[in-house]
Amino acid sequence: MNQQSIFILETYEQLKVISDPLRTKMLIHLVEQPHTGQMLAQELNLSRAKVLYHLRELEKYGIIQLVRKEERGGNILKFYQAVARGFIPADHLLTYVESKEATRQSYLEVIDRAKTRVLTAPDESFELHTSNVEEWKNLSLQTEFTVSEKKFVEFTRKYRELLDMLKEEDDESAKQHYYLMTTAFQIEELLFKKEK
Repeated sequence: MNQQSIFILETYEQLKVISDPLRTKMLIHLVEQPHTGQMLAQELNLSRAKVLYHLRELEKYGIIQLVRKEERGGNILKFYQAVARGFIPADHLLTYVESKEATRQSYLEVIDRAKTRVLTAPDESFELHTSNVEEWKNLSLQTEFTVSEKKFVEFTRKYRELLDMLKEEDDESAKQHYYLMTTAFQIEELLFKKEK
């Protein structure tokens, strides 16, 4: 199955089904790779019946789909996967509170998933061979800034273009896997106070 990059939620029902925090948590796993209900139940420490109910709801509204069946020990295992790597409400749904809550919940799940990726990464991911940060093979950064909305949106456009550069062909023999997680959003006040 080829996953779409982005799936546009067109109905209120689709928006409502993914705004549930548990379904968002399940969806993060199903974006990454196919899972059975039993696999999700074990990973999320939930009953299989509860997971199956939520899987049916996600499938009913076209958010996930059955990608394969396997027979093991006389049982048929059904593997589900998200239809896309990202889900965005259509413009006509943006005024609903579920839109904001689904977005907030997805940010929280992405951050939680990033924590898991840090904890399971190989030790060499965090080895430093120099004090020159520009030569590091990893990146951990958080910052705050005050800027116009127009300038921020322009920055995010350029940032996405920069990410596209990583997809360009490279020397296949030298390639390694990297994980990149980015979040950015408007805040009420700066917490990192600068000394004057």
